[in-house]
Amino acid sequence: MHCAKRGLERILSAECKKKVRCFVRSGWFSGAMNDFDSWNELKKRLDALDEAPDRFPQKGEVWMSNLGKNIGFEQNGIGERFSRPLLVVKKFNTHMFWAVPLSTKQKNFDFYYNFVDSNNKAVSIILAQLKLVSVKRVERKLYDLDKVHFQRVKKRLQNFLS
Repeated sequence: MHCAKRGLERILSAECKKKVRCFVRSGWFSGAMNDFDSWNELKKRLDALDEAPDRFPQKGEVWMSNLGKNIGFEQNGIGERFSRPLLVVKKFNTHMFWAVPLSTKQKNFDFYYNFVDSNNKAVSIILAQLKLVSVKRVERKLYDLDKVHFQRVKKRLQNFLS
């Protein structure tokens, strides 16, 4: 058995081991590892980009970004570039900013901000997944979030942080 698979089985309780073996046999485990391997290769290429940024995201803008393959309940990017739209919440300098990911799945939780975007699509901003992002991850600007929605998002984030 592959050493990573053996390591995973070592940390799990005995009753979980049987389930892990089923996942491994189904190919789920190797598919997940390939996703991480693909993301790590892309991440290396993104990190090697010149330090001088040529894209300058501003607060209130939504950018398609290489968010990556993450773990647990962290929001993943999708497709071969592991992309997902991000709302720029606060810009710190030309290299980094705070952002929250968007989803097309609307949910009625206090940490989701549901709205209809400028393309007339129902989307959600996942407030609980605020993160620091490098400009090296951004691909292209999608649209500006209107000022009313952006103010509401900022207010909800402030409430979470207080």
